[in-house]
Amino acid sequence: MRSLLLIASLCHSLATFAQSPQVLTVSPTNLYGAANPAQNIEIQFDAPIDPASVTSASVRIFGRWSGPAAGSFVLEDGDKRIVFSPALPFFAGEMVTVSVNKKLRSASGSALEKGYFWQYGIKTAPGSLKQNKIDVIELRLPGEGWIQTYGAYAGDLNNDGHSDITAVNEQSDDLRILLNNGAGQFPVTSAPIDMGTGSASPNEAGDFDNDGEIDLVVTTAHNNETRVLFGDGLGGFPHMDKYITGNATRAVLVGDFDFDGDDDILTANRNDGTMNRLDNQGDGTFVLSLFNPAGNGESALALADANNDGIADFFVGFYSSQKVALYLGDGLGNFNFSSERPVTGNPWMICASDFNGDGFADVASANSQGNKTAVLFGDGLGGIAVPVNLSANDHIFPLAIDAGDLDGDGDVDIVTSSYDSNNYSVFENDGAGTFTQVDILPASLNASCAILHDRDGDGDLDITGTDEGDDVLILFENPGTSAVFEADVHKAAFRLFPNPSNGVVFAEIHLDEPMSARFDIFDFAGKKIKSVEKEHLPTGWSTVLIFNSLEEVAAACQVKMTLGNGQTGSGVLIR
Repeated sequence: MRSLLLIASLCHSLATFAQSPQVLTVSPTNLYGAANPAQNIEIQFDAPIDPASVTSASVRIFGRWSGPAAGSFVLEDGDKRIVFSPALPFFAGEMVTVSVNKKLRSASGSALEKGYFWQYGIKTAPGSLKQNKIDVIELRLPGEGWIQTYGAYAGDLNNDGHSDITAVNEQSDDLRILLNNGAGQFPVTSAPIDMGTGSASPNEAGDFDNDGEIDLVVTTAHNNETRVLFGDGLGGFPHMDKYITGNATRAVLVGDFDFDGDDDILTANRNDGTMNRLDNQGDGTFVLSLFNPAGNGESALALADANNDGIADFFVGFYSSQKVALYLGDGLGNFNFSSERPVTGNPWMICASDFNGDGFADVASANSQGNKTAVLFGDGLGGIAVPVNLSANDHIFPLAIDAGDLDGDGDVDIVTSSYDSNNYSVFENDGAGTFTQVDILPASLNASCAILHDRDGDGDLDITGTDEGDDVLILFENPGTSAVFEADVHKAAFRLFPNPSNGVVFAEIHLDEPMSARFDIFDFAGKKIKSVEKEHLPTGWSTVLIFNSLEEVAAACQVKMTLGNGQTGSGVLIR
């Protein structure tokens, strides 16, 4: 009997020893919207983790605009807590996606059973919901006709810390790349990246070959191709693969849906009434499968963990069925229907966020034909509420939508594009999910999409609109941040970058002629704590290192610049 008890005890101990590790808590939490750009990411487990398995391959972190995140990992709390410190701050206002996959092992060698996924947002500086048009960028090349610029992606393609723009064009079926010069300006449009014939339309980003660079997936609005373009980290895409998916692929999602450590793809195919899953084989090549949701005219997709189980789910907008539905992931790459609601009009594009601050994923839908934008609140259990239609003027045929904290008050605002009324509508969130239209920004001919990104690196969100009638980008500037002061006859404009910062801060300034410059740094009490002097700065853009440690940044409040010609400027460090 004693031997039997010993064997039973040993079997119980081995079973406990081999148990898959479980995620207990994460920080920042799922859908938190105001994280510091340099804030550490922490994952608490119920058991010790094998240090050798803690790498960027097992804990994959991707900023919507900044791309794959580099940084360092340490283990704390008896190896039960992973702490990731980003090497560079994330971009203001962007969504960060964290995916812990099955390559992570416990100290006993057991892999995670399903992995763990969540998203959180980076805070923005105080800004304005009323933005000023500062530039219009022509995308047609000399002698070129209509190219139909439908949408844009604002990722940092060349790893210089600035938000670049990739414009996708339906008629010419190509991409135009505009690299940011660091001041929110785009002086050169690259030669078109030709993709064939197929009406290039939606585009999203991922790191499909796990090389640490931003890649793109581009689908076809009027055809059946999905294209995967591999970035070189220099602003180009030298290699492209094509896959045959459903007809009229109007939306695309990227995520590690089966937690095997690579980015998979979901497409929504309006004309077929189907979806395709493209399962990444680990090297950036894909195997296709078919998925048939319970609806017709799949046209819009948005990713979120809607029931807070650490697994990616998706919302889908059905153009023909005029409804929005929620499908829950099982962590193995499969999705099951959870709930749906009818909407007024035809969903063209949707976005997901926590609009009312309750910690649960909600979805907002731009409903063409019905001339309505609707918000559907999630209950955190897989259900969505009856849609609330936003009251709006001059809101004819809304087809695109994006969300972000434009005014820096900690909640998520909404911007929609109205094709037939030729404008963009800005909706302010009161923090509880009630939206008020506060501004209408003019388009050129046919407003098609608007994206929200910190284009000039000053900490607040700017609006970039695409116009598919005139083939232009329209740049709207957020004037509300205190990080940059406009120049007058006595002042010289410069900016601090990155701002906020995790320890390294540069001053960037443009000069019309060579001259000297002095940068005086003051603390919160107004006492000067440091000076940086440059005897000679050349004509054009210059970058001057101001801080190179977190301690210096923490102690400082303001940087004042004095040029050799007597002009001055001032910049405030954003917290």
